[in-house]
Amino acid sequence: MRQLPILWLFLVGTLSLELGGGRKVAKPPVPPTREEVNIAVVYQHYAGRSKSYDKAFKEVIRKINDATAVSSLRRLANRYIFSAVDCILPTGTFYVKEVLDCLCHNVTANNVALIIFVTASETYDSTTAAEQYFLTAASYTGIPIIAWNADNAGFTFENDLSPYRIIQMAPPIEHQARAMLALLRRYNWPKFGIVTSEMAGNYGFVTAVREELERFSNKSTNHMKASFVKGNPFHVDDGHDSFFYTFEKTGRLRNSILQISNLRTNSKGEKSWEKVGIFTNNELQMADVQWPGERANPPQGAADKFHVKVVTLHEPPFITVSDVDPDTQKCPGNQGSICDWGDVEYTDDVGVKKNRTLWKCCSGYCVDLLNKLATDIGFTYTLYKVRDEKWGLKTENGWNGLIADLMHNKADMCVTSLKLNSERARDIDFSLPFLDTGISIIVKIRSGVLSPTAFLEPFEYSTWVIILFVCIHVAAISIFVFEWVSPYSFNMQKYPPPDVPKSTVSRLMALVWAAFGLTFLAVYTANLAAFMITRVQYYDLSGIHDPMLNFPQDQKPPFRFGTVDGGNTHETMKRNWHKMHEYVKGNKFFRMNISAGVEAVKNEELDAFIYDAVVLDYWAGKDANCALMTVGKWASMTGYGIGFPKNSPYTALVNHYMLQYQQKGDLERLQNFWLTGACTPDSHSQTQSAPLGIENFLSAFVLLAGGIIVSVIVLGFEHIYCMHLREPLQKVDPNGWCGIISMAMGKSLTFTEAVDRVQEWRSRTQSLASTNSPQLKRRRSANLRPIQNEELPESKEKRRSPRFLQVETNL
Repeated sequence: MRQLPILWLFLVGTLSLELGGGRKVAKPPVPPTREEVNIAVVYQHYAGRSKSYDKAFKEVIRKINDATAVSSLRRLANRYIFSAVDCILPTGTFYVKEVLDCLCHNVTANNVALIIFVTASETYDSTTAAEQYFLTAASYTGIPIIAWNADNAGFTFENDLSPYRIIQMAPPIEHQARAMLALLRRYNWPKFGIVTSEMAGNYGFVTAVREELERFSNKSTNHMKASFVKGNPFHVDDGHDSFFYTFEKTGRLRNSILQISNLRTNSKGEKSWEKVGIFTNNELQMADVQWPGERANPPQGAADKFHVKVVTLHEPPFITVSDVDPDTQKCPGNQGSICDWGDVEYTDDVGVKKNRTLWKCCSGYCVDLLNKLATDIGFTYTLYKVRDEKWGLKTENGWNGLIADLMHNKADMCVTSLKLNSERARDIDFSLPFLDTGISIIVKIRSGVLSPTAFLEPFEYSTWVIILFVCIHVAAISIFVFEWVSPYSFNMQKYPPPDVPKSTVSRLMALVWAAFGLTFLAVYTANLAAFMITRVQYYDLSGIHDPMLNFPQDQKPPFRFGTVDGGNTHETMKRNWHKMHEYVKGNKFFRMNISAGVEAVKNEELDAFIYDAVVLDYWAGKDANCALMTVGKWASMTGYGIGFPKNSPYTALVNHYMLQYQQKGDLERLQNFWLTGACTPDSHSQTQSAPLGIENFLSAFVLLAGGIIVSVIVLGFEHIYCMHLREPLQKVDPNGWCGIISMAMGKSLTFTEAVDRVQEWRSRTQSLASTNSPQLKRRRSANLRPIQNEELPESKEKRRSPRFLQVETNL
């Protein structure tokens, strides 16, 4: 019961941190409604101690609720009601299923505000890995944790616990090392030995002792190297009385004397250490040794390696499959492992069809991890592909794929990118996760195409309206008004003089308009370059809950997405996202594997593909054209683990080494080697200009086509005017006053203008004709004979009409 005072400290410290500072707030006159606060108490089941733990926690909480606790906590009874939520883990080693049941069914289901984790076990074995896994998994919930676990060395040594929101009450290893060295200095014991076991934190302990010794080293160590020490003469039996301890310049012993002890069993059945040998001056002196089993002879050789069957499934970069060398029938360069990839049918020499095993070369992240486990643990393995090529989905007939092989004991373990989830954990065992993952989305990066209105983007639409409809018309009207009023031009008359604009003020206005046009053109050209750049385009989905995925039919055209049939993502979609699952199932957007899904996105058969985030990141990073990218936040966070049949004897052994790989950085090195691709998110941004194609300059052709269409329309109006409207308009306006509105229209209504037009056309015909023919020259002179004004009759109206009609016919 040495931990009972700590239990009180847990609640006092936690509630003080959560609610301390209330001393400065005046007590309200009306007591508020008491809010319920749940506190999760997690500990292992120990005979005779579980009830004591439970009783101690409940007693502390009862005193706080009854306002009988210490004075600093009594005020909490007016505002809160505290309740304990028990979560008792199995004794010794517990597994993923127990951890998930505790967190899902006890902790998060009761909306606890604090987790208190207590253990008194100091086995420093697989229990340590299990406890550390629980703390890691519990930290993902975001709930603050106060922990007292005696064997916490591997979890706390040189680790920053603040990201995990954990307060560790147990003393860390470095503090224990300082206490041991202080005790040695207290009694002036300069010689000591360090004995460690193969447990988490043993190397850190040795390092801490060495660092502590260096801190207390002083200058007297330059004198110590030159001195020597003789063995204690009062202890002749140990054989050290005549040994001289001398040192090298580096401070190391020139020679050592080492005693070899043997753990023997005496006649009473008691075990004790006895001296059986000594090593000094590079010589070994040995007596008889009692070997395990009280045998006189040593064991012959090392223990035999055991063999396991490992099931897998192809998914790069975890499991990559290639052909074996046709000559050696081994992996090229001996990189990878030979794997059984199913049976193939062949025809022998006599024409009989038979089956044979198809051997492939398997490599990747998981193969390297499996080889390292095989070397460290000491086993051999046979690697084979699951025959139905399914990841494992629970149907009405039970499990299929990888999970079925484990449950039916066809395989001893499953090594691939197998996701951990609660449904699988009920029927198989998992190792500690070797990599975190989730569900993500991959989309295709489409080449940028300029908008058809890109040439209008340098200015706002309001600016274009001002320039085209205000500035141009204002300048034109201003020039016309100046010409109309100026005595050197119209002078308020009907017909304009030649060389318009003629007046100085009109020409000045024209120069101002030309300067305005030049300025506008310069500004427009300078800004146009910034908008004539192709931009990267892709579906920027926010995550699995994006409206494009939840309401794909509402998109124009409908948004297409899929996933791998029978995988963990399919199972998660079926269980949690029903509408998405029905949409994918109804449109048959499922794909057999990840490579088929990625190809569907690249070929634009699908707009997006949903799958494991780590795998999608790998495919996006290895794409040759960097035309793929993952978008959105990860969903359904979980991890990859090694699968075992229930109660497998290999689970604890693999977990022991997996924890070491995490601490030593082996898993991180594998991740950096296999999961890093050439394409990064920054590589998708455009760093240089690209040549513009027709589709990128479509706006200019649209403008040209629009001008041609408008010109054809104007030409049609001209023909309608000349054929049908000009004669009626002449009768209405015989003097050509409509020239005020349109100068060309006014001129077309007068006889003089018509005559001048005919003479102009005849002169053009004459200039284009050949000058060598005399007959043609005489014809030209006759055609160019001027009209004699003196031939006009007395009655101008009668003579003008026939002549005018003749000109009309020529026109």
